[in-house]
Amino acid sequence: MKRLAITASLLLLAGSALAETRSITVDVQGENVPVVLDLLSVRNAVGADFPFDWADLRVSVDGQDIPFQIDDTDLNGRVSAGDQLAFVASGQATITVSDEPLDPVSHEAALEVTTDGDVTVISSLSGNGFTVEVGSEGLARITGFGDVSETLAAELGILRFAGYPESTWWADEQYGPHEEYTILEDGGARFVRTEVLPAGPARVAVITEYASDRFVGLTQRIVTSVYAGGDVDVHSQVTFGGYSDMMKLQHMATSVLSQADPEAQHVIPGFRRLAWADQLGVSSEDYFAERDAVSDGVIAFNSNDNLSPLYWGAAYIFASAEPWRAAYSDDLGIAVIEAAYEVPEIAEDYDEWLSGNTWVFESQEFRTGVFKWIADEFMSYDATSDVTMNEPNHYLPGTVIDFHYLYSVRDADSAADAAEQAAALAAALASVNLEE
Repeated sequence: MKRLAITASLLLLAGSALAETRSITVDVQGENVPVVLDLLSVRNAVGADFPFDWADLRVSVDGQDIPFQIDDTDLNGRVSAGDQLAFVASGQATITVSDEPLDPVSHEAALEVTTDGDVTVISSLSGNGFTVEVGSEGLARITGFGDVSETLAAELGILRFAGYPESTWWADEQYGPHEEYTILEDGGARFVRTEVLPAGPARVAVITEYASDRFVGLTQRIVTSVYAGGDVDVHSQVTFGGYSDMMKLQHMATSVLSQADPEAQHVIPGFRRLAWADQLGVSSEDYFAERDAVSDGVIAFNSNDNLSPLYWGAAYIFASAEPWRAAYSDDLGIAVIEAAYEVPEIAEDYDEWLSGNTWVFESQEFRTGVFKWIADEFMSYDATSDVTMNEPNHYLPGTVIDFHYLYSVRDADSAADAAEQAAALAAALASVNLEE
């Protein structure tokens, strides 16, 4: 998992020979980039030998203090290692802590939290019309931006999972019946709780937890962070408390612009690997060009078009997970970008690659994760004839799977503009690394 780039230095407070500060530097390349650090990482970077109170922490960019907040994301009611420091930075940021009390500092909240029945409404106070709703099930949906008051993306972080809940493979290599759910379907998962933390100058954090009774020990914890500028950070952790044989484990976002505009386009970069292209012996760009889905060097097609796939019904499947993808509406003049905090490498071995996270776009759903159902057509092509058919992933107790994505709503004037902004956003997220 990528971490934030931090270097440490020791300084003397002006006017005091006894008081000291320590500073750590976070490298950020880009404009208005959300930065989140768990307090344990900050504590370790500062040094365990340096005493300070979290109230005596400040964040600056180019020598100017910027707003920040510390959120009780572990929900234990106190400041602790599992909590998070959050801010938005444009350029290299410096975090400074003092071993003596500093004058209290406060920053106005950048967002407002209200309720409408069982729905929590989070609204930006920046005047950009950005609104996010969190329903009773704890999942966020983007419901407004600029002059648009429509669902722009829904069910951010919803989990689709499938496998063999009665598997005894570890004992006798028998799987038992196959079952598939999303966390919102009966039998899929039990809603545990949602906590909406107070609005701060950087974000509103929402913590939602689920547990599956059918797949015993499978739990999901989602930290959804809403930023005033038009970004929603969704960090989902799936934990296996027991042994599980899984055929699917996919993080999803649904109705990405397709509900607001049925003519919205799905915009993607070229895939590093697309099974269909490998089977045909062409590049992924050539595959989409043959389906009239490339214009001005950008792969884009109607979100409702499955592009007459080589087989099966998805617009794409068995595709490498890339740094970004987006939806663009020419009518609304906006784009919704999904940018990844981490991009998986592609293993040379097909079986190993398909055991990791890949992309699927089907039913207007952005899906990222494990998909192990192998079509019979794989055996008809030399490039994929050696792939192992329909073997589940075997997850051991204690396994944790991370899904971490930023959903960003932007003004855009073309699919090419949406692609350019998406690539820049993904590069900005990738620039923020921790080197300990």
